[in-house]
Amino acid sequence: MTPTDEQVARLRVLILVDCATAFTAAVLMFVSWILWVDSPVLPVVTVAVAVAGAVMARALWPLRRGDVPQAVLWWAAANWGIAIVAAAIATFAWPLMMLAALLPAVLATATATGRALTWYVIGSVAVCTAVVALGVLQDVSGLTEKTPLGLQHWLLALFIPAMAAMVGLIVLQNSLRLQGALAGALEAQRELADQAEELRRSRARVVAATDRERRRIERDLHDGAQQGLISIGIGLAGVTSLCRTDPDAAVAALTDLRRQLHLAHDEVRNLAQGVYPPVLSEHGLVEALRSAVDRYALPVTLDLHDPGRHPSELEAAVYFCCIEALQNAAKHSGASRVRVSLGADEDSMWFTVADDGIGFDPDAPGSGGMVNMQDRLGASGGTLRVESSPGGGTTVHGSVPTSPPAQRPTARPLARPVVRRAAGPAPADLTPR
Repeated sequence: MTPTDEQVARLRVLILVDCATAFTAAVLMFVSWILWVDSPVLPVVTVAVAVAGAVMARALWPLRRGDVPQAVLWWAAANWGIAIVAAAIATFAWPLMMLAALLPAVLATATATGRALTWYVIGSVAVCTAVVALGVLQDVSGLTEKTPLGLQHWLLALFIPAMAAMVGLIVLQNSLRLQGALAGALEAQRELADQAEELRRSRARVVAATDRERRRIERDLHDGAQQGLISIGIGLAGVTSLCRTDPDAAVAALTDLRRQLHLAHDEVRNLAQGVYPPVLSEHGLVEALRSAVDRYALPVTLDLHDPGRHPSELEAAVYFCCIEALQNAAKHSGASRVRVSLGADEDSMWFTVADDGIGFDPDAPGSGGMVNMQDRLGASGGTLRVESSPGGGTTVHGSVPTSPPAQRPTARPLARPVVRRAAGPAPADLTPR
């Protein structure tokens, strides 16, 4: 678990406060020895408390390099050690020392996990038990008897609230941290639910689009190529009889049938081009887009930087989104010029289709074409951004990640396309191809 800067800063403040408390206690015990308590044991406790404060300060060294577990270990050892020593010598301080013994277990809930956290809890429980036993069952040093009762009460009243405040502060910080983590988890759960719902809608759209496309192909085959082939078959049957009776007419009929066969071949090829163009699988995106632009009605400027070869689903997503954007420009924008750009970055492949048409209101509901592009890119973890304004043209920018899934940054695969108002008209450098 990597510590955050905020966690390191909180631990540093806590250690400094504990050090200040230990050194203050050492000073007060030394003053008490000089003024009120005539016991040779009190200087020993004073030195022990001062040494414990020094060990706590030693915990700041590993903390400077971000080693939180090592810092907590030094700090816990100092608290446990002074708790046992002080409870054994100054038995009246056992309630205060029990709080000191609990501090490491309370802090460990925010800084340790698994077996380390278990050992911190076991250590705090063991030290607390020893502190109570040493404070209640013995007084070998006799320091408690020689210390005035008022001074005992005064020292406990001064330091117990400070130690209790430290325990409470750690508990509060842990609670706020857990609440923040819970809020983040709930937000992530809501986002996941939104993505799941969008995924469900996207799947429904894909199924519906697949059904429409299948019906279109079936209709085009039935009304076009199939009828042409049937006509050619009927013509061939007639040519068979003409070959015996009128060879010249048979040659003319065969010439016409050959022309019909070429037309049927072109129709089937165009239909297959709409399903998955062979040039895309054979030569890549650059050649596929050039071939598609040759059949485009508007003047198009191409700025194509070969992105290399990528998985077929990524290339298909970029290709068909470019075609969809070109068709939208031809059907809806009234554009006179269109520019298509293609390229690749270190971990993504991107495209841009910009036109100088009439644009549209970004606040209006998205068109079917935009939704189709969103679904295509979203299925590959990509994103779609649309910039437009009335009279300012439209720019469609999309990208798909090309890095392996384990290296990809976390993405929202089916997020809605970002639609922005363009600052001005479309770029003026849309020189016709």
